[in-house]
Amino acid sequence: MERKCFEGEPVSAGTKMGKIFIVKESDIKINEGLIDESEVEDQITNLEVAICRTFIEIYDLNDGFKGILSEEENRIFEFYKEILDDQTFFEEIKSLIKNERYSAEKAIYTCINKYIDEISKSNNEYIKQRIFDLNDIAKRLVRNISVSVADENGLKINEINSEQIMVLKELTPIIAASLAKKEVKGVVAEEGAGYFTHASIILRSTGIPAVNGIRMDEIEKFDGSPAIIDGSKGVVVANPSEAEIQDLKSGLSEKKQALKNGRNGAAACERKPVETADGYRIRLLANISSVKEFLVAKKLGVDGIGLVRTESLFINYKRIPDEKRQYLIYSKIAKDLDGKPVVIRTADIGGDKVPQALAINDQSLSRSARGIRRSLEHKTELVTQIRAIMRAGKFGKVFISFPMVDSIEQIMEVKRIIKDISDELAEKKGEPVNRIGIGTMVETAEAVKIIDEILNEVDFISIGTNDMLHQICEQSRKCSTLEMRSYLEPVFLQTLKHCLDKAAEKNKPACVCGEMATDPMAIVVLLGMGAKDLSMSPSYIENTCRFIRTIKLDEAKEAAQKALESQNLQEVKNMLSELTKNRM
Repeated sequence: MERKCFEGEPVSAGTKMGKIFIVKESDIKINEGLIDESEVEDQITNLEVAICRTFIEIYDLNDGFKGILSEEENRIFEFYKEILDDQTFFEEIKSLIKNERYSAEKAIYTCINKYIDEISKSNNEYIKQRIFDLNDIAKRLVRNISVSVADENGLKINEINSEQIMVLKELTPIIAASLAKKEVKGVVAEEGAGYFTHASIILRSTGIPAVNGIRMDEIEKFDGSPAIIDGSKGVVVANPSEAEIQDLKSGLSEKKQALKNGRNGAAACERKPVETADGYRIRLLANISSVKEFLVAKKLGVDGIGLVRTESLFINYKRIPDEKRQYLIYSKIAKDLDGKPVVIRTADIGGDKVPQALAINDQSLSRSARGIRRSLEHKTELVTQIRAIMRAGKFGKVFISFPMVDSIEQIMEVKRIIKDISDELAEKKGEPVNRIGIGTMVETAEAVKIIDEILNEVDFISIGTNDMLHQICEQSRKCSTLEMRSYLEPVFLQTLKHCLDKAAEKNKPACVCGEMATDPMAIVVLLGMGAKDLSMSPSYIENTCRFIRTIKLDEAKEAAQKALESQNLQEVKNMLSELTKNRM
């Protein structure tokens, strides 16, 4: 059969060869008619059985990922569990069955579509990605009313093996988890695998290459054909040429050798500072959500902790942890870092991170306050957290950072709180208080506008690329309509350069956090734009360390300049793809 190259959106890096396996989702039949009163109890029983079956599926999958996904990534499954366990949600569906005489299937879809309509109005791209999760829950519940649990959304699990590249119309987190357990060669989706979806996070965490945005009707005739998937470039080649196959084998062999030689990438990072090929020092820091992740980061020899996501404490414990508990955790991290810096961010709760169950209502989601704004509305919580952080400061080099800042008044208010706590600890309790460095996350468009004022008030900034990317690209018509969320967009890179330049002018450290700091193409640009500190999940430290050592600062500067002057995203990607292809 003919060779054919399909181009989509890069989602999860890696290059593999396998056989294309087209997954055709089976039709879901919904009884649109009204039921008799005598059928109400049976329909409610069907609903309860479906919820139980779906719970079992989710728990089984979740168990399979223990030790593979981080604590934060594992919370993907929590979203499903919380919805299934939400009594309000259950009662709403029951009400439709009882009062409207809907079938269980129709009641489920009606109820979930109401939430989807609500989410669709959000301007927050992360929240909007939850639509795929809700759709999946609706389909799963309906199937579980009458179909065997083993029939995984029509996936025919038994026919799937580790030699296949799966092609689906719509990818969901649970399907992604199922495919990851099967260790498939790659995943191609028409939709549902955007960079920020839960499905993509699972595939990246398990090292499965993935591409999004390839139309099923164009690729399905290649069912069973050999193919190469390149998740870094967002390309799938069906019936590749012999030369392409040899290139792939050659590349894989080199990578294996590199891994073998650097068996100890972690140790290499630990033994000597991370530098570019021409000796330019870069600090690699870790983003952590738990003590467990901290221990992994410490073992890797990181230069410090760039971000402690304290909201994980709030979410995991289902209630606000008291000062003692927070103090013990922060103190342990500060002590164990032996003088290396640790930046503790106050809880970034709200919108997409509401800790209660379903929490999809008129008072939540995008309309709820988030980050520092929410914290200032819940001042008792904030004061407790700041006090715990400040007390832990005597054990090490502790800094405090505030999320989602969008006004200078917020910074002034938290500084007043810090001073009051400092006075209280020193005067009333006689506890010595070290001066604690104060910083903010720069991750909103408003923060970018007032960055001069912010830098005048803080000791450092951390640039949160994930949230900032959404806001900048949503506000700019220059961003690609095909890839609305690529951090290689020239207009977004120009925004980052502005922030880094301003920090350098004021002689204040600026750390780049988020997915962007782990992508080799983006790393080149960041180094070229002057970034010296990168903070990321511990799982990316080794590869990033190894990659940085292949780059010279001069070539990074040249690449960054070209990227900043590029006309569009594709131009940037083409240039960086060429520069990085033999160094990963």
